[in-house]
Amino acid sequence: MRRLRLVLALCLLNARGLAATPPSACPPPVEETDGVSLPHLAAIFRADPKAGRTLKILAVGAGPAKPSGFYTQLAHALETSVRGLHVTMTIQGGGGLPASAEEMVLAAALKQNPYDLVIWQTGTLEAVRAGPTEDFYQALSNGADLVEAAGAELVLVEPQYSQFLEDNANPQPYLSAMQSIATQRGILLFHRYALMHDWQDAGLIDLEHAAHADRAGVAAKLHACLAGELSRALLAASVR
Repeated sequence: MRRLRLVLALCLLNARGLAATPPSACPPPVEETDGVSLPHLAAIFRADPKAGRTLKILAVGAGPAKPSGFYTQLAHALETSVRGLHVTMTIQGGGGLPASAEEMVLAAALKQNPYDLVIWQTGTLEAVRAGPTEDFYQALSNGADLVEAAGAELVLVEPQYSQFLEDNANPQPYLSAMQSIATQRGILLFHRYALMHDWQDAGLIDLEHAAHADRAGVAAKLHACLAGELSRALLAASVR
């Protein structure tokens, strides 16, 4: 029952509706790409803007798309930063699936349509269920193989941080598995967990302890700032 409450609480954290947040309202940017290079993305960004540039993104493990949600804001941030860029965003898999099931969603999506970039957020359910770390790692490795075979580039996104998750589960082995596969395979890992932890500890963005009346605004700021950080990381990795 406790793990069910944990899943429900995390789903609510992901499901908040968002509004646009100006970049100036976010904490100072942190550019961490671990030295990863994304040459395919770089080629798209450097193409002639007069000819039109389209970046096709597949997001796996995300909740339903919202008009002003995280992935919409990410697309907007990229389009604002790269002149003439048009971003298409396809979201598959929803939330609440283990990495092994997301791997199958990923395989089906890549078989159906070509994509330039795959963003895979995962690890929360494994932490909640205390699933085998080896199985999680293998699912990530298999997914990386699928993305590489499809000619796309992969970004892994850590779970969202919450003190509730820390108190009721142990996410560290799964965070370590994500870091390990990212390091070994040259994959960009977006350190969402660490960012949110730091922001909460510093009192900059703390959705978990926000008053009920303030939660919508804090959620908007949180997801807008995360989108900005991921956009900057993608841009930084595309110029290496």
